[in-house]
Amino acid sequence: MKDFTQGYDYARLIEEEKQHYKDIEITDDLKEAGGHANDAWHRYWIDVHAEIERWSPGGIAAFLKTRFQNLGRPIRILSLGSGYCGHELDMARAIGLPSVVVCTDINDALFGQARAAAEAEGLNFEFRMADLNFIEIEPGTYDVIFAHASLHHVINLERLFAGVEAGLTPQGVFHLVEVVGKNRKLIWDVNERFANATLACLPDSITGGLRVDVPVDADGMEGVRQEDILPLLRERFFALYELRHGAFIRFVCTHPDLGRCFDPAVPDRRRALEFMFACDWAAVRNGILEALEIWGVYIPKAARAG
Repeated sequence: MKDFTQGYDYARLIEEEKQHYKDIEITDDLKEAGGHANDAWHRYWIDVHAEIERWSPGGIAAFLKTRFQNLGRPIRILSLGSGYCGHELDMARAIGLPSVVVCTDINDALFGQARAAAEAEGLNFEFRMADLNFIEIEPGTYDVIFAHASLHHVINLERLFAGVEAGLTPQGVFHLVEVVGKNRKLIWDVNERFANATLACLPDSITGGLRVDVPVDADGMEGVRQEDILPLLRERFFALYELRHGAFIRFVCTHPDLGRCFDPAVPDRRRALEFMFACDWAAVRNGILEALEIWGVYIPKAARAG
């Protein structure tokens, strides 16, 4: 299969990736901090999880527990690009069944706190350094392959999707939480204009007159081929469930200044935040704007046909 990394200064990109995540701020539960940890963004994800609950009460953990409760052995979970492993720890705790979780990342220095947490809680975790552009996934091995916001850093998407498809057991599922918008920027220009028109509907006493202005990110592998994620996913996988969401709201809620303008603890600012949520959801549901984010559970098309 073609190696697309040969078209890039790959050694430089890898070094930029490692440096970026080496010093990033993280929360106590080992997730990305900064704008992603503020109250406005957390409030948005309450709505996202409410949508997911309509499909599977209890969310992904309840779905996996039901699907694999009679497996007769520990569930084998592979996480792609695990970073600090906070999401993987949450999943292992919530499933409540014996499991083996294999975390992978190109920067194994990120695993320290998760390794300590897993040992302290008696969770069966393995930690492996791996480059997702070249990872070798053992065929027919994993009941769950999980990727949380890691595929938009991958250049060899074709190779990785083929490996995921082959690596699943007959009942196995691919669980993906990802951003899927414009390369190197994520938000499409029309989405950005829509966001700013929506912000203009609110008084400056709420927004401070601030607007969304997203630069292109040319460093590392951030968003390097994210426009290709959905088309390539569709070629190999069938969605058991897929929630497409987030036309622009990420860039409002995680903005270092705008995000603080929409404090959900303050009544008028919460109303303004809910207005922004409603516009965002409506734009996606009515096909006005392309969603920038997906939350999905997939099986290989070959498994469905069988």
